[in-house]
Amino acid sequence: MSSCISVAKAAVLSSAMLNSSRGGPTRESVAVISDILSHSTKTKKTLSAMQSNLLTRSLQFACVSSLISVCLHTPATFDFFPPLRYLVLFIDISVFLVFLIESLLILLNNLDEREESNKSRWLHYDLFMLVVHGLSVLLDVYWISVTLLPHWNLPYKQWFGVIRSLRPFIIIKLIRLSLKVKVAKNRIDQLLRRSSQQVKNVTYFFLFFMILYAIMGVQLFGKMEYRCVRKGTDPDNVTISDLAIPDTMCSEKGGGGYECPDPLQCMRLNMTSKAQGYYGMFPNFVASVFTVYLAASEEGWVYVLYDCMDSLPSHFAFLYFLTLIFFMAWLVKNVFIAVITETFAEMRVQFSEVWAKKETSFEYTIKQKLEKTSEGWRLVRTDEDMHIEGKKQYMQRFLRSIPFQCFVIVFVLLNSIINASFVYRHDETDAPRRIHYYYMEVGFTILFNLECLVKIVCYGWRGYIRRGIFKFEFILAVGSSLNCIYPFYEKNYFTYFQAFRLLRLIKASPILEDFVWKIFSPGKKLGGLVIFTFTFVIIASAISLQLFNSVPDLHYFRTFPQAFMAMFQIITQEGWTDFVVEVLRATDDRVVPFAAIYFVAYHLFATLILLSLFVAVILDNLEMEEELKRVKQLKAREATTSMRTTLPFRLRVFDHFPTRPQMVALKKVDSEFPLPRVRHSFTRTFAVEAASDSDLTDTDSEHSKLVLNSTRCRKTRKETPTVRQIGTLSMRNSIANLLDLGDRAREILSSSFNVLPRFSRSSHTLTHITSSHHRKDALPFSKTRGQSGKQSGLRSKLIYGQLGGENGDVRPSDSAPKKDNKQGEIDIRALQQKRQLAEITRTRIEEEMRENHPYFDRPLFVVGRVSKLRDVCKRIVHAKYEWQDDTANTNTKSQRRYKQLHSLIGLMPYLDWTMVTITIMSCISMLFESPWPTTGENLVMNNFYLQIMDYIFVLAMSFELAVKIISNGLFFTPKAVVRDVGGVMTMFIYFTSVVVLLWMPKKVEINSLAQLFLLFRAMRPLRVYTLVPHIRRVVVEFFRGLKEILLVTILMIIVMFIFASFGVQIVGGKLASCNDPSITTRDNCTGTFWQMIFVTRLEVEGKENEEQHPKILVPRVWTNPRNFNFDHVGNAMLALFETLSYKGWNVIRDILEKRQGPWAVIFIHIYVFIGCMIGLTLFVGVVIANYTENRGTALLTVDQRRWHDLKARLKMAQPLHVPPKPSESARIRTYFYDVTRSSRFNTVFGFLVCINSLTLVVPWNMDEESSSTLLPLATAISAIANVIFAIEIVLKVTAFTFSGFWQSRRNRIDLVITCLGLTWILIHFLPSPPFVDSIAMRKFSYSIGYIIVILRFFTIASRLNTLKMLMLTVVMSMFRSFFIITAMFLLVLFYAYTGVILFGMVKYGQAVSKHVNFRTGSEALVVLFRSITGEDWNDIMHDCMRSPPFCYYVEGSNYWETDCGNYYGSIIYFCSFYLIITYIVRNLLVAIIMENFSLFYSSEEDALLSYADIRNFQHVWNKVDREQKKAIPVRRVKFLLRLLKGRLEVDPDKDRVLFKHMCYEMEKLHYGDDVSFHDVLYMLSYRSVDIRKSLQLEELLQREELEFLIEEEVAKQTIRSWLESCLRRIRNPQLQKTSFIDVNKYPNPHSAGIKSDGIPQFRFGGEDIEEEVDSKRNVRNRRSSIPDVLSSVIFQDAARKLMTSTSERTPSRPRPPESLQLIPRSRLSNERKASTTKNLHLNVFELPEEEKTEDLVSNKRTDQSPIANRVSPDQTPLLPKKVQMENTKDINEWWMDLVSQTEC
Repeated sequence: MSSCISVAKAAVLSSAMLNSSRGGPTRESVAVISDILSHSTKTKKTLSAMQSNLLTRSLQFACVSSLISVCLHTPATFDFFPPLRYLVLFIDISVFLVFLIESLLILLNNLDEREESNKSRWLHYDLFMLVVHGLSVLLDVYWISVTLLPHWNLPYKQWFGVIRSLRPFIIIKLIRLSLKVKVAKNRIDQLLRRSSQQVKNVTYFFLFFMILYAIMGVQLFGKMEYRCVRKGTDPDNVTISDLAIPDTMCSEKGGGGYECPDPLQCMRLNMTSKAQGYYGMFPNFVASVFTVYLAASEEGWVYVLYDCMDSLPSHFAFLYFLTLIFFMAWLVKNVFIAVITETFAEMRVQFSEVWAKKETSFEYTIKQKLEKTSEGWRLVRTDEDMHIEGKKQYMQRFLRSIPFQCFVIVFVLLNSIINASFVYRHDETDAPRRIHYYYMEVGFTILFNLECLVKIVCYGWRGYIRRGIFKFEFILAVGSSLNCIYPFYEKNYFTYFQAFRLLRLIKASPILEDFVWKIFSPGKKLGGLVIFTFTFVIIASAISLQLFNSVPDLHYFRTFPQAFMAMFQIITQEGWTDFVVEVLRATDDRVVPFAAIYFVAYHLFATLILLSLFVAVILDNLEMEEELKRVKQLKAREATTSMRTTLPFRLRVFDHFPTRPQMVALKKVDSEFPLPRVRHSFTRTFAVEAASDSDLTDTDSEHSKLVLNSTRCRKTRKETPTVRQIGTLSMRNSIANLLDLGDRAREILSSSFNVLPRFSRSSHTLTHITSSHHRKDALPFSKTRGQSGKQSGLRSKLIYGQLGGENGDVRPSDSAPKKDNKQGEIDIRALQQKRQLAEITRTRIEEEMRENHPYFDRPLFVVGRVSKLRDVCKRIVHAKYEWQDDTANTNTKSQRRYKQLHSLIGLMPYLDWTMVTITIMSCISMLFESPWPTTGENLVMNNFYLQIMDYIFVLAMSFELAVKIISNGLFFTPKAVVRDVGGVMTMFIYFTSVVVLLWMPKKVEINSLAQLFLLFRAMRPLRVYTLVPHIRRVVVEFFRGLKEILLVTILMIIVMFIFASFGVQIVGGKLASCNDPSITTRDNCTGTFWQMIFVTRLEVEGKENEEQHPKILVPRVWTNPRNFNFDHVGNAMLALFETLSYKGWNVIRDILEKRQGPWAVIFIHIYVFIGCMIGLTLFVGVVIANYTENRGTALLTVDQRRWHDLKARLKMAQPLHVPPKPSESARIRTYFYDVTRSSRFNTVFGFLVCINSLTLVVPWNMDEESSSTLLPLATAISAIANVIFAIEIVLKVTAFTFSGFWQSRRNRIDLVITCLGLTWILIHFLPSPPFVDSIAMRKFSYSIGYIIVILRFFTIASRLNTLKMLMLTVVMSMFRSFFIITAMFLLVLFYAYTGVILFGMVKYGQAVSKHVNFRTGSEALVVLFRSITGEDWNDIMHDCMRSPPFCYYVEGSNYWETDCGNYYGSIIYFCSFYLIITYIVRNLLVAIIMENFSLFYSSEEDALLSYADIRNFQHVWNKVDREQKKAIPVRRVKFLLRLLKGRLEVDPDKDRVLFKHMCYEMEKLHYGDDVSFHDVLYMLSYRSVDIRKSLQLEELLQREELEFLIEEEVAKQTIRSWLESCLRRIRNPQLQKTSFIDVNKYPNPHSAGIKSDGIPQFRFGGEDIEEEVDSKRNVRNRRSSIPDVLSSVIFQDAARKLMTSTSERTPSRPRPPESLQLIPRSRLSNERKASTTKNLHLNVFELPEEEKTEDLVSNKRTDQSPIANRVSPDQTPLLPKKVQMENTKDINEWWMDLVSQTEC
């Protein structure tokens, strides 16, 4: 059997190899064959029982039963229902027996293959689960024995049940049994290997930042143990009554933190970690890591921030947490989304067979047929029952009609509005009004039931139930009918059918319906992900249930529903830190580290990977197919070319006024006076009149030509001949001559493009095909009239480029071979010409406006068009810094530094830069405005110093607008100031600023006009939007994608409305209760009671004791919960919007469970899952999709995206800053060079950096020095490490020399850090001078020491490639998101100023406190930054909603004299802020990170050129560029190409033609000058990819043109050299005998320029530069001999034969945009002009003179680089095999004829 398999393998592999030698598909076929063979070898004889469906079903049922039993196995569940204990035992025994039988069958089946069975992981898993179930059964029996036989005194602990925590993993077996994926195993393994590696690398990167911020936290904050307490407090025994209310951390006097007021004192308390709660502490490295991770989850981090601000100077804490949130929460964690998205895209490709969209219609009974209509052939939908006639047919038409659909939608909307209009007033009117609404609901239900009945009658039951939409309507009808039964209506059992009726409104909007269908139609992916999420939560809940149900005083894991809610809460991250802290406090101290690791690992997987999968699925659903992307690319380019040819409305106003052309009267004309040109609009009027006359013939044209010629001939006459107009004939012809240029341009650039010149490559003639629909008064193309014809020829040259090429070649610049466009294809050249035509038309319309309307383009209708004042203003407005390289006119790259700084300065004109500066200064001044104190002394209207910047801003803006209006106009000019929304906002900001400055109101009441104008003044930061172009572009791109964002918003509003309506129906009016928990009825909720107040989060004595706990006397009130209620749909939607951000949903859950029972909790869980986990990811997906669309990458195919990323990587790649290896004579330097360049050397010092960083696990401060012995040891280790790093620097300087060492930026940083480290050693270990305070010097030494170690820790990223690539991802994301972050900051600044005006004096409450308030702009910025992270923003909103009578307010008082907020203003303010900033702007960072991740971290298999290839090129370049100039002479390019390996390798012997092309491209495109690093790298990259797949259309055409020109020129030079050699042999027969050289004289013939047969290689282009001096002698003879050869009949016939046989088969390739920068079209045309040799259109082949004939036919290459494979004649994708063989055959025949005739 094995021999047969081996023979089959050999046969299959040999056939695959034969297929590869023939150029067929190899990689895919070999992969599939290997899968088949691997599968065939693994198939073996199995028992019949193993293959039975009964066993499979039994195993599946056993898995489900095992999971159910382990979820029920808790003491609390058994206490609730005691008989369940024996049922669970029976289930466990049955499951164990089923698994035991399966294991025995597997054992019997694998007796012959024990070794292979022992290696199977699945068998190990099955055996492990069998053992776990067996132990669980034994434990159950033992537990029952203990309970039934108590007199035996058997020991039993609750924690024994931990063994059951492994049983939930049985779900993996269920998935394996149920899921059948038809994908090869090796592909799955490869996919999992790659994805796991990427996830692991990103996790390491996340750990890198966690460790960084952990050690920074240890050093900056350390042990924060100081708190405000009463005087005389025992620090070892603190009670609840000793602490301040609320508990506050503090610092000693002079410490920079919060100082306790009298009579409290700041005291250091001795408390354990459990009492402090584990979170928010930095005493050691482990606690700091835990705190950093919890803070990075953006939950509870603000309380740690406030504690740090109270303990230390606030700026340290704010900067620390600001950077922590920005880097870890916004940048690093979002890298996980990029990893998961890329992995999911790869999974989509691999599992395409499983997830392929079936081509089934949404409505199954609908078919299509092809019918011919008035508009042509179309697919028309038809029903199966079209044969039905009579009343049913009319009823079906009526049901499908638009009026009926509108009727249904109106009633659905009306029903929803009526249901949502109910308001609970908590009085006796609620019950009667609810009965009225019940009757209205019954009426609507009857109406919709009648609709269903009519449809059933018309379509029949079978035809009705097949349609999905009808199924949904039928279910709603049945459910709503049950809801109309009054007992069910009162209990709200079927209310959700009534609420979900609103989903039918989605059908009302086709756009919204298509969007929803696009997102949710691929149900397998999203549905599978939902099932996977619930499965994961169930497994985690079951595990946690068995782990923690034995923990006392922990109510979260008593039953499975409680465990499920707790683990689901962790996924949402709402309050999960408090939950984890409570669990850790309840567990034993020995178990705390393991419990913390468990919950952190669960949170890490759930939030970073599981939620990222939802984003990946949404993005995948929004992704288009590859072919559709290509079609969209063409359509997008076609749409962009259709430029608006009409003027905007503000300029079209002049069309409604009569034309008033201004005439000029000249009395005396000077000879040098330039005559004004004839107005086109004036002459066009006559042309139109002439167009109606059809008698214009060629005779008229000839007559006019004779008249003009006669005037030219009379040069000797003194008097000027007079040409008299006779009738309309001659005048008409004269006007036609004047309009000849315009007619030619319109004919050539017409939209039909049927008058474009067509060029024949074979005849080399320019043929013009005229249109049959051209202007009658236009002249024929072949006839020109005087100067008009010359101008027309010049215009044709301008349009087509330089037509005259070498040897009289009159082809267009785009000389690459073309193919006729197929149907549906778009000619990009035609689109470009359309764009030019649109620009010409637009310019012509504006010129006509200027000619005919004297007030057109006159600012304010007063300033003239040509005015000195306007010219001066234009110079002021447009004056800007224009920086150009000193070497701009040469080919060498500029080495000037600070290019980015120069480009930044030249970004805007000087006037705009001035206004940006003044605006920023004014915004800084506004930060100091504050309504506190209540006297108003810090308000702008009462403080003169704050008014200074307002005056400066208004004056500067007045000057700016004045000069811009005089220069460009206000409104009715082409470049007016007010021409878009930005201009309107500019004028609005200006006028409001002027009004406020002139008014300066002293009386500003709440909601008054004065407060409104102050809010308008707060828009001043938005002025920067209109000044900075990049920020304006961010805003424009945002509004471009506003459509999809609005669709998502509308969809989420519909979902919120449905759940809000449902919430009003089920819990409306039922959530109110008494604030005294002991009172349960409203009648008894009177009087007062003592309410305990919140003091601290610490676990101190007396916290749970009501007697010791501080209380306050409050009145009893029957009221709703503070932050939410469902009394009407408005409050319900506000509560659900807060829940949409995961905030406050757990409070709603707890209250619903307490007051309405467990069944009401399901409602909020379903909404959180649908609305938050899916709805919020819709925002992320849509924002990312819009960003990629605006960036131009959304429509790119996979290959095009890889090429796009590759170009960006190549642009950022730089030569290695490593000096060349020393000469062999310098042995010591060479040895040190090899040592320092070795990987082991880098690894050793990277490990040393880690050891040095570990010294920061203890705080470096004076307190630690006195209390710990670890600090001296840590400083000693750090000092030794610094000395070793100094030795490293010495070794590198010795090996590289100091100049070579200084070239690398990394070496310079290491040198600076090492010098600082040596300085620290001297300061720290040497005694301080007597005149310096030793304690201050010691503190300074410790501070400098840990800063140096932290700086050294950053160098790890440069030593590890993985961290380096990910660090580049984050850094580039920061740079690319700079303007987005700036735009977000300006918007936040506007909200901060607005918050100061609206909520500056709001009194303290639950959220508003001394840390959280809007007293000043800076404090408002901190609050808004906290709100961006979502940290309790809803609590702040409710505090700011406080209004009378719950606050102090006197009628007519100023807003700074009251402590009230603004109810509706707070809702609009916070909801709009959170929606815009958090849901939209912040998600742009995710899009940028995803783009940069694919740019820097592409896998080696997918990348066109991997980092290893680029690194190889850098090493080779470093060898060639020994002077480190970043440029080499062009003659060294050949040497560089010979040294390349890997994908960039080019063998000059096997790929000689390709080698010639590459050398010629570098030599000729740079005119023999130096070529830069990127020039060669770009050339190699273009040669290494399949340009037809990777390049976009414009780039492809440009590259094809370039490569065709290169091939053509190389062919010319090759033929020229060959003809010269033939001529020399004909003239000198002795030369042919001596041309053969003895090969044995040369050890390496190829390097000597000699072939193996003794024939010297001929020279082409720039080859053999070393012999250039000797070759100059033969230039004159060679050029003079070529015409003689061409005149020979033999060679002419032979060349003509080769030309005609192969001229039309030349392959073409594209040209990159980079090459456009390297090869200007003018220089290219000049180069083509310079060449004068006759043009032979030959393809490039190896000529038979140079190699043998059989080498031409059988030149095969096996394992070559992509560069060689792409251009090889036998494997080129551009020519079929048959054509290539015919070309080779023609060459052979031509050569044999030529040789025979020559010999004769």
